[in-house]
Amino acid sequence: MPIPASAETEAIARLLARMRGQTVEEVVSVALRAELVRERQRRGAAPPAEPTPVQRASIDRIMELVRAAGPAGAGGDPTAFLYDDLGLPR
Repeated sequence: MPIPASAETEAIARLLARMRGQTVEEVVSVALRAELVRERQRRGAAPPAEPTPVQRASIDRIMELVRAAGPAGAGGDPTAFLYDDLGLPR
C-alpha cells in the first residue's frame, strides 16, 4: 500500500536516497525504524532482541525444511517432511 507523502517529503526522501546511494524505500524504512526505536525508548519499552547465533541457526534450519516442503496445498501430506520413515519426528 503506498504511503501518501507531500511533495516536500518526497523531495527530501529522494535527495537523501541519492546522497546515500540507496532507494527511497530504503531511506524511508531506515528513518522509520530509527524513529520507532526512539519512541520505544521514550516509552520505556525495550527494542526487539536480535536472535542469538544458536537461535539464528535453528531458524535457518526450519526455513530450509519449509522451503523443501514446497508450497502449501501442492498435494500430498504437508507435514511429511517433519517425520522420518518410521513416523518419528526428524
